[in-house]
Amino acid sequence: MRTIYRVISIVAVPLIFILYSYNTGSPGGKTGSLGDGGNTCTDCHSGTSQPQTGWITSDIPAEGFTAGETYLLTAIGTHTGVVKFGFEITAEDSFGSKIGILSLAEPTRTKFTNANKAVTHTANGNTPTGNSNTWTVNWTAPDPAPSLVKFNAAFNAANGNGNNSGDQIYTSLTSYNLYLPPNPQITMVEPNHEEQGFEGELAISGDETSWISGVDEVRFELHDDNDVFFLLLIK
Repeated sequence: MRTIYRVISIVAVPLIFILYSYNTGSPGGKTGSLGDGGNTCTDCHSGTSQPQTGWITSDIPAEGFTAGETYLLTAIGTHTGVVKFGFEITAEDSFGSKIGILSLAEPTRTKFTNANKAVTHTANGNTPTGNSNTWTVNWTAPDPAPSLVKFNAAFNAANGNGNNSGDQIYTSLTSYNLYLPPNPQITMVEPNHEEQGFEGELAISGDETSWISGVDEVRFELHDDNDVFFLLLIK
């Protein structure tokens, strides 16, 4: 009988450790992204992952992200009757390479995983409010930056039975383009020549510009303070 108990204890301890460790965060590389090989929490939990739209949002403007700027990502999952709710999020370019710098906006509820290339929940961050759980993460865009960033996340809506059965896995993806500042151009000046002493209207057209008039000059000004000047020369 003693021998049997010893064998059980040797087998059971690693299993308990595995379940406990996932309770305190993903082992990493489970977001379902291209760079993670499409792997999700279903590698350790039974079932099939279900893709969801809109579970990852950010304060990145609609026109795109700017190289070197820091943005706030929000991951939110919803599942009826969930007992424990975990997640993992990462940022990649279109080729699956990890890009930018992730930092913790909620250090008690989230932590790094996958060699700091992803963020996951902690034991303090897996308790849902009702049927949902929300996490926030900071992301600083690289400089120089690629033309596209993809944020991938996987979510584990667990039933709290202490094993890997009966849980529901979700994935979500959102992407943003790199912001490209306008390219101001003067497209037309009418009339484009005139005799000395001319008095009349001068029509100037431009693309991606705003209009400001000044003494002896016309300025086309962008919102990011890049200016294009040309002078009205008197001969």
